[in-house]
Amino acid sequence: MSPKPLPAKLYKYRSFNVNSLRLLTDAQVYYANPRRFNDPLDCDPTISVDVNRHALECLCYKMLLNTGITETDAKNVIAELRYASTEYGDYKTDASIDRYLKEQLLAVRIKRLLDDEMGKKGVFSLSETWRSSLMWSHYADEHRGICLEFDTTQISHPNIAAVDYHSPRSVKASDLIGWKLQASPEAAQRVHDTYFFAKSPQWKYEKEWRDIRESNGDADAGFLITAIYFGLRCDAAVITTVVRLLGSPGGMAFFEIYPRDDSFSLKRRPVDVNEVAACGVRDSAILAFKDVIVPDAH
Repeated sequence: MSPKPLPAKLYKYRSFNVNSLRLLTDAQVYYANPRRFNDPLDCDPTISVDVNRHALECLCYKMLLNTGITETDAKNVIAELRYASTEYGDYKTDASIDRYLKEQLLAVRIKRLLDDEMGKKGVFSLSETWRSSLMWSHYADEHRGICLEFDTTQISHPNIAAVDYHSPRSVKASDLIGWKLQASPEAAQRVHDTYFFAKSPQWKYEKEWRDIRESNGDADAGFLITAIYFGLRCDAAVITTVVRLLGSPGGMAFFEIYPRDDSFSLKRRPVDVNEVAACGVRDSAILAFKDVIVPDAH
């Protein structure tokens, strides 16, 4: 896990839709499947083969057994991988074929097994900042959406950490062996952190934090929403609806985003909750003035 201290506030950019309303009204968040991220390199580490073939076969065998198949079937898979390598030579005497068996056959199967296991978990992504113009564009419907401010101080969050934009992408086979065959918690943590928290440096502007849970899908939020930020292009009807739904004296804060005049950075200003409450919903002009509207002359 990251040594960085957890910020008191973290942020989630969103389009305004029924899922956003469910989050606001039902305190429900969505933990994404890590195998379906828009960045194909995210949560998709390679396997660094730093052990011999026998150790790699033992690892593959153990991981196969963990899927629930029989010992005989697991042994048959290893035998099939060995046999596949003999198309090019003898792995017992040819170093290049041994390397092919390890890196192109065994490591690929181990990676598939690891993905199947890790893909069952869920990832809830947050950011340290509400003022990222790029994130407003990418995740909040081109500034038409909202950004939610979460308070992280209400309960402990043992599975949340900052994304590491400088970590290597590879998971070491020796760490997988330490985890799966030797029950090393340190090795297991290294595999977990590389899988879920290593990300390309090009994404560092997101200042991302991730909460990991054992399954993906909808879940109760472990964070209190303390403020809602409305994007530069957010429709007035959205602002009115959300403020009238959730606004109360001394309750949640509401902010409108606006640009600085002297730079490309973003600022915020409070939404006047009382003004929205007093004037936010208007009646139909036609109905309001039906008694004074002069009919069209024919």
